[in-house]
Amino acid sequence: MPVLRFRAERLARLVGLDDPSDLEEVAFKLKGEAEWGEEGYVYIELNPDRPDMYIGEGFARAARGLLGLAAGYQRPETVESGVEVRAGRVASRPYVAAAVVYNVNVDGEYLEELIQFQEKLHDTIGRRRRKAAIGLHDLAKLPDRRVEYVEVNIREAEMEPLHGGGRVSVAEVLEGTEQGQRYGRLALAGERHPALVAGGEIIAVPPVINSDVTRVEPGTRDLFIDVTGTDPRAVLSTLEVLVAGLAERPGARVGLVRLEAPGMPGRTPAMESRVHRLSAAWASRLLGVELGPGELARLLERARHNARPLDSGEVEVEVPPYRVDVLGPIDLVEDAAMMMGYDSLQPRLPQLRTRGGLMGLTLLAREFKKLAVGLGFTQVMQMVLVSPRVVEALGLQGAVEVANPVQAEYSVLRPSLAASLVMVAAENQHAEKPVRVFEVGEVVWREAGSVYEELRAGLAVLDESVSFEDVQAPLYSILRILGVRFTARRAGAPWAIPGRFAVLEMEGGERLGWIGEVHPEVLERLGIEYPLALAEVSLSAIASGEGRFRIRGRATRSP
Repeated sequence: MPVLRFRAERLARLVGLDDPSDLEEVAFKLKGEAEWGEEGYVYIELNPDRPDMYIGEGFARAARGLLGLAAGYQRPETVESGVEVRAGRVASRPYVAAAVVYNVNVDGEYLEELIQFQEKLHDTIGRRRRKAAIGLHDLAKLPDRRVEYVEVNIREAEMEPLHGGGRVSVAEVLEGTEQGQRYGRLALAGERHPALVAGGEIIAVPPVINSDVTRVEPGTRDLFIDVTGTDPRAVLSTLEVLVAGLAERPGARVGLVRLEAPGMPGRTPAMESRVHRLSAAWASRLLGVELGPGELARLLERARHNARPLDSGEVEVEVPPYRVDVLGPIDLVEDAAMMMGYDSLQPRLPQLRTRGGLMGLTLLAREFKKLAVGLGFTQVMQMVLVSPRVVEALGLQGAVEVANPVQAEYSVLRPSLAASLVMVAAENQHAEKPVRVFEVGEVVWREAGSVYEELRAGLAVLDESVSFEDVQAPLYSILRILGVRFTARRAGAPWAIPGRFAVLEMEGGERLGWIGEVHPEVLERLGIEYPLALAEVSLSAIASGEGRFRIRGRATRSP
């Protein structure tokens, strides 16, 4: 949850409150929580779905509607700025958008909030600058009104980093500054990195740092804003929220920037509203309060939308561009509830005529676990992600690879519980023997162009001496107690000793699972020094085949 730091007197003045202590109640009604900090400051924790409130003017805009001091949305005045942004090919961070806001009139107090606004947007919509990052520039210091977004060679290109004290190469910025060390790898592609260039001067290397050439400071009147990223929606949403917050400054105007960039509109910011229709009867049913279209429209006007009741019993709602959290009618119902006050809604028990219950597959998994524990096995619980090295050593087919794994050691989804159980055996091979473990979990595999997932149960026995029967006997006992009818036939597997592997099939020929002893060569590749036997059955097949199994002496049908 983002926590914002505001000067209490400034925020109260923006909202229209005589007493700053009233901010606590206002924040609470806006799904926030206020705490008083050091002298003159208030900390407000807000939901991450309301980035438009991350600056004083944005919070005040919402608060004034809640208090009935303002209503509706008025699109800010827009003018042509004469600024152009042209994008070349920037593979690592291909999207860029820009805007100008006039008459922001930055002072020391506002600059503090502006930087906070920028960083909170980075952390939320921008996903810590991965999806979108913001650059703020003093328009008057812009070397040229034609800005290029290109890749530069980090060893050859030079810039003056913000508060850096001198001209250095981009490589030195990435390697020698705190910002560079934190974000320098996000967009770096070999020796090349994205940069914004105006008049031959690098004004930013997004998403890392701006240049000192266009530094924003107290006395800055007009702002040029750039947003770059890997997601066009995140880039445009970030720009809309930021510009809308700045446009709340007295006398502010929004300057449109001509944009020549792949996948982006020709001018930004668009500042276009979205229109939804909301049924008053449906909203009333959800809230448990009778609301006519007119009354619902007035509540939504207080939430700073534009709303118009229709003869059909619906309300036509114009949603401001900065409300990126509004995805559909249900979000508008929530806004109406906030304006009414949650404390005015009377809770009541739902009139349900149905009773919940556990699915048959869940009951089956629980029963398998109880029986396995009763037979002397210890349960293990592991991630679905496993090492590709283990999957390759076992010769397992159909493994699904993760496109951008956090760790290379865990980069594929296990197509069999065997991949997890042999890892447990390897890690515990020097423990007291026998090592008898089991797992109930999901497996994922690819077959004939489709990806499948099911719940399976697996057993593993590791000891000084292990045979096929060490897992066969307990598995057969469990299946018979569950009332599962099956047959076994000899087969082979890449990882098993020839003649020591069998496939289990249910009535009708549906595959149920397998039992086998791991080949010594496979054990050696995995670093396992003792014999190991494995078994695996599909609980999904048991639950969905005939749909019948026995739990605690009664027959059960899977829903």
